[in-house]
Amino acid sequence: MPNPDHEILRAALAQALPERLDNLNPRRGAVKVVTEYTRTTPQAALSQFLTLTGDGWLQDARTNRIMNTADHELANQLANLDADCAWPVIGERVSADGVRSLHLRRLGDAWLLTAFEDDASADGILLTHQLLSTDLKNYLVYRVAYRAERIGRHEELRPFASRFVGFEPIPDVARPATAAEVTTALSHA
Repeated sequence: MPNPDHEILRAALAQALPERLDNLNPRRGAVKVVTEYTRTTPQAALSQFLTLTGDGWLQDARTNRIMNTADHELANQLANLDADCAWPVIGERVSADGVRSLHLRRLGDAWLLTAFEDDASADGILLTHQLLSTDLKNYLVYRVAYRAERIGRHEELRPFASRFVGFEPIPDVARPATAAEVTTALSHA
């Protein structure tokens, strides 16, 4: 039987964001932590990070750039990373079947890796959010869990957890112009 609170939320979202409701994909559930790992060397952290096959991104300390970890050549480079000059700062991957996500972050002198999954039986709302990637070619797609919290005499839905669920290409018509494209267009105007 459908939850009336979820139907009310869906109706409110449809009214507030009619063009985005399908992209938000609202449904019941939460994001839960499945496992946490702590690794003390960059090689061990990367090795653990690369065990989850699928799409993802990683930022290293040397280049300070975001890398797509689905690139097999890049994955091989990461596996042989020179720990003295570059180490992972933060990254996220999603399993090929989309069930599990792995978040990596540098924490002091160690690296924390946290595995997340959806929990459809939990009380809450899951929405899909898209964030613009720094390459301006893809959206980073996240599943965000909201739960009701009492604020004074009323309840609000507040985000409390999220997990990376993949990339989505930006259609050319929706892709923002790069600085070089803007400069070129202005020089020809």
